[in-house]
Amino acid sequence: MTKTKILEVASSEFSKYGYDAVSMNNLAAKMDVNKATIYYYFKDKRSLYQEVIKTIIEKSRDHKKSALSSNQEPKERFKNYMKAIIMFLNQDKQIIPLALREMANSGVNVDNFIDEELSRDIAELRELIFSLDIKEKYKSLDIFDLKSMIFGTMSLYYSMYSSRFELKDIHKFDNENATLEYIGELICDIILDAVCETRG
Repeated sequence: MTKTKILEVASSEFSKYGYDAVSMNNLAAKMDVNKATIYYYFKDKRSLYQEVIKTIIEKSRDHKKSALSSNQEPKERFKNYMKAIIMFLNQDKQIIPLALREMANSGVNVDNFIDEELSRDIAELRELIFSLDIKEKYKSLDIFDLKSMIFGTMSLYYSMYSSRFELKDIHKFDNENATLEYIGELICDIILDAVCETRG
């Protein structure tokens, strides 16, 4: 049993049941290993959970890196930034339930490293947004609000789509990837149409 495999299983279990409901005994049983195998890599459940969150953050950073370092025009960079978020969420569907659980619990299960990452993420998005030719009324736009709107809308839409409820008015797609692509492109277009000057 490798560290990577432990993180994969733990991520799945934490996303399904939440931090408090998952025990090291349950994880060991799920992986069909001795609990000592998990403790070889992680000193306790909290350190395992922190590593799950850090791994997700690192993957997110990797996805956005190429979009943010691009020499393309600002609008194209923003579109690539949104595509990077979609690709990241498509790669691991457990991210949304994990993030929603942590937000609902006020982040009590994650250490301060998440603050640093959120600050970095907001700074990157701020640089990207203000590189656009934005309308005067959006020049004081709160980037945290914008980031929350982007992630919140994508998460809610995806959660509704993935739920067991029969929602008659929601678009139906062949797969979950298409769902995220649709909502990501829609949000991207709405933001660009709203905040950017139309000239040029």
